[in-house]
Amino acid sequence: MLDVAIAGSGPYGLAIASHLRVRGVSFRIFGQPMRFWQEMPEKMFLKSFAFATTINTPEGLTYDRWCRERGLEDREPCSIQSFAEYGLWIQKQLVPEVEPTDVTRIEQAAGGFRLTLATGEQLEARRVVVALGLRYFHRIPAALTQLPRTLISHTADHPSYHEFRGKDVCVLGAGQSALEAATLLHESGARVQLLVRGPKVQFHTKTPVDRPLGTRLWNPLSVVGEGKLGWALQHFPMVPHFAPDWLRVRLARRFLGPAGAWWLRDRFEGNVPVQLRCEVISVRPDEGGVVLRIRQRDQGEREFRVDHVVAGTGYDMDLDRLPILDGELRSRVERIERAPRLNRHFESSVAGLYFVGAVSMYSFGPLCRFVTGTAFTAPAVARHIARQALRASAPQPAISASSGT
Repeated sequence: MLDVAIAGSGPYGLAIASHLRVRGVSFRIFGQPMRFWQEMPEKMFLKSFAFATTINTPEGLTYDRWCRERGLEDREPCSIQSFAEYGLWIQKQLVPEVEPTDVTRIEQAAGGFRLTLATGEQLEARRVVVALGLRYFHRIPAALTQLPRTLISHTADHPSYHEFRGKDVCVLGAGQSALEAATLLHESGARVQLLVRGPKVQFHTKTPVDRPLGTRLWNPLSVVGEGKLGWALQHFPMVPHFAPDWLRVRLARRFLGPAGAWWLRDRFEGNVPVQLRCEVISVRPDEGGVVLRIRQRDQGEREFRVDHVVAGTGYDMDLDRLPILDGELRSRVERIERAPRLNRHFESSVAGLYFVGAVSMYSFGPLCRFVTGTAFTAPAVARHIARQALRASAPQPAISASSGT
């Protein structure tokens, strides 16, 4: 029986595999490497700093150094295409045994778990690490779920927006993904408008490279931007795990709320019409398009028609959205909200079943929403698995017969 199976070969899967390797733990890892990132539109950029987007490995192969060695931007904005290439480089250097096939089912079996692959192969493993990223967690507003997929999509569904050239498209949301999607749609020749529930669209300001000492002390720079809270999360990443559930969930949801990157502002403003304080009440298909009925504060209700709707409405960390988990197994996993409840080793209530990445944020806080979360996740998971494997392989003491009296 295999020691460890890793489902997913994005940043978290690759980081954990690299740490397991140096600890001598045998594993198999499945999935198309960096697929989520490779399928992003070519002109998209990371919102994070390069030094904050490193896939953590024992060898310390940082993304900013990789960029400098290739003459690329090594601070911000870095292209998602270059990050995907960096991830593939990490994979080839450190995890060459990735098997580019999907895990289609995970169920419990005697002594561990049974996995079924897209190839039809079945295997058994004592432990499974679920590192599937955001693939199954796209959030579509309830009012739009009845639309056919030809009329509604999520920002993560599009490797390109060229198909919408000359069409009317409505984008929902106010975060980076919505703002960047709206911008790319405009630049691809679509007639686009953005609907926002809040009172304004916000953009972050650029962080200077050289900051006065007083500013650096009062407003320290961290892997998630400026601020004392971000600095604390970076340097004490396990602290949120020991906070009450309600506080940790609130922090995970609200930390770094919806806002665009500073470098996107000039491309967005003046090019994308914005409707503020809007709520979608209902939708209906209409001759190949969509009629949206919205309520706008102080302006009442109205309808308008578009050819397509793109939801930049984030992700829902709901374990029931993971179709690869057997229903009985899924029902045994304790939850926080709808996400798995994890111990300090990222292990669920089902012994040997681990969850990493964004799906773990309600147990560990907001750093798990970002690639930088691999820095504390991968070592923690690998240490625990290695200890468990060592304990299982240790010879048991012989039981001698009592001489009695």
